[in-house]
Amino acid sequence: MKVVYILIAAIILFPCPSLAVLPSEVRDLSTLPENKIDIGRAALILAKEIFPQIDIAAYSAKIDEIVAGVRKTTNGSDDPDYRIRALNTYLYKIYGMHYDKSDPYVKEDKNRFINGVLDNRKGSCVSMPLLYLSVAQSLGYPVYAVTAPQHIFLRYDDPALEMKNIEATNGGGYSPDAEYIATLQASSDALAHGTYLRTLTYREYLGLLIEQNGIHWGMHGNNEKAIEYLETAIKLNPRAADSIRSLGIACKIQSKKMIEPFSSAYASKANICFEKAKQLGATDLPLEGYVETQRKAQEEYRKNHKLRR
Repeated sequence: MKVVYILIAAIILFPCPSLAVLPSEVRDLSTLPENKIDIGRAALILAKEIFPQIDIAAYSAKIDEIVAGVRKTTNGSDDPDYRIRALNTYLYKIYGMHYDKSDPYVKEDKNRFINGVLDNRKGSCVSMPLLYLSVAQSLGYPVYAVTAPQHIFLRYDDPALEMKNIEATNGGGYSPDAEYIATLQASSDALAHGTYLRTLTYREYLGLLIEQNGIHWGMHGNNEKAIEYLETAIKLNPRAADSIRSLGIACKIQSKKMIEPFSSAYASKANICFEKAKQLGATDLPLEGYVETQRKAQEEYRKNHKLRR
C-alpha cells in the first residue's frame, strides 16, 4: 500500500507548467479541517463560480428551510432508521425531489451543482446526494458519501443500524453493498484499495465536489483550469480513481496543445494517471447504453433478492 501513495504523490508533484490559478475561495475550502467543512456552504461556493448570479445567502436559506421541515418531521427522534425515513418523507414526498431522467449522463451543469436541485427539485446521482447530505449534516446526522463506479450514494454511519446505505436517486431507499458491486461492476482490487464502497470523510467528499468544477472547465475548453481543480481534488481524496483518470484525460488533451518539452511532460503525466487509476481498480463502464444496462442489471438483482426499506 505504501507504493500506492508514493505513486499518487508522483501524480500530484509531476512537474508540468500551469497558467491557471484557483480562486482564493476554493483554495480556502481545500485547506479546511474535517470538523470545519460545511458541505452545503462549500457546494454553494463552488457553484457560484459556474453560476455567478447565485446569492449564497438566499440559497443557504433554502437549505435551512428544508432542514427545518425535516426537523419537524423527525420530531426529535434519535432512532437512525426513523431519521432516514423522515428525511425521505420530507425530501421526496413533501419537497418533491426526483431524478432528472432527461439527463442520464449528467451532461448539464444544473444536475451537477446544488443550486440546480434547489431550483428544479430534480437532479442526478451527483446533486441529489449532495442536497441530502447537506441537510443531514445540518441536522447533525452522521450521513456520509460513498462512491461506486460512476455513482455516488450515501451511508448513515451508525453501528446500530443494519441497513446503512441510502440511494438518493431512488427515494432514499436501501441498496446493499452487494447490489452496487454486482450492478456497477466494482472489482475486488477496487474494494481492497478502498476505491469504491468506502465511507468518505467530508474532506474526501469535498474533493469530489471540487472535481465537478474541474469537469466543467474541461468540458468548456479551459483545460489548464480543469487540471488545477482535478489536482486539488486528488489531494483531498487520493484514492479517487475516477478523479485520477479524469486528470489523465485532461493531461492527455493538454499534451496535444503544448510544444515540447511540455507536450511530453503532460503526456507522461497522463500515462501515470491512467496507470494509477488502473492499479486502484477503476471500473471502465461503457458510455453508450450504460444507463439501460445498469437498469436491467439492477432489476435482475432485485428479482433475485428480497430487499426492504
